[in-house]
Amino acid sequence: MTAFLMRRLAAMLPTVLGITIVAFLILNLLPHDPILIWSGEGPPPSAELMQRLREELRPDEGPLARYGEWLLALARGDLGRSIKDGRPVGAVVLEALPWTLLLNLCAVLAIYGLAIPFGLLGAASPGSAADRLGLWTLLALYALPSFAAALLLQQVFAVGLGLLPLHGVTGPGEPLSPAGRAADLARHLVLPTACLALSGWAYVARYARAVFRTVLAREYIAVARSKGLTLPRAFRHVAANAAIPFVTLVAAIIPGLIGGSVIVEQIFSWPGMGRLYLAAVEGRDYPVVMGLTLMSATAVAAGHLVVDLLYLAVDPRMRESLLRGAADA
Repeated sequence: MTAFLMRRLAAMLPTVLGITIVAFLILNLLPHDPILIWSGEGPPPSAELMQRLREELRPDEGPLARYGEWLLALARGDLGRSIKDGRPVGAVVLEALPWTLLLNLCAVLAIYGLAIPFGLLGAASPGSAADRLGLWTLLALYALPSFAAALLLQQVFAVGLGLLPLHGVTGPGEPLSPAGRAADLARHLVLPTACLALSGWAYVARYARAVFRTVLAREYIAVARSKGLTLPRAFRHVAANAAIPFVTLVAAIIPGLIGGSVIVEQIFSWPGMGRLYLAAVEGRDYPVVMGLTLMSATAVAAGHLVVDLLYLAVDPRMRESLLRGAADA
């Protein structure tokens, strides 16, 4: 197992570095000097401050040379300082990271919690009117852009019905008790979580329907149901055989959630990494953009590693093959 982890970690490193190289080169293709953009906001900066920023960012050097300096600083654990407020990039990113993790975790739970029962019901009655209506509904949700879904949810549930907050993470008024703050945060989570999970839920539900149809068509399930086994009881046997594809599917969902967070967090004023990313790109805050790119690339690569480990946990054949390979080596 240790050798497997080392090989997977070694394979992750070139991927993450390749993503940071591409992001760095794209940033350097953007027009305008980031120092001039930053200095145009607020009072004019002093000459000493402008000189310090130019010494730190070195805009006159080539992009490859600056990337090499950034990489050397990264090896020392230094991500640089934000152009906007001068704070360390690590501190800026860590402020936004918990909010994005919370939103994405809730989205994953919502996707699987709703998609698996929906897919199982569709697989139990394929071709029925309800199944066809469900398929068309899922197709429409999958094709709905995130920004349109966000505005629609805000208009219906926040503006029209007044049931949920429009944006933000806290409501106005006096500070609440811990239980009150948790309940208030939960209310603010509903709309951005639903918006972020819509396309993923549609994709996983259609996938679940196909997987469950395949498993339910197997002979041992057909014999058990012919003897009176109900669908809820049969689900325990179906779930064990269908677990592996759903574990693998997590790796496909994670990049979509991270990318979708940029739009969703901006529309709902959610103080996460996606909103910070957009603000950093608009302000040409290169150190923050690179720190967020590194964090996002590492999160996607780590998600694939976690999926591989879960795959080994649910599939005994993979564990046996891994042990045999380690013994042969």
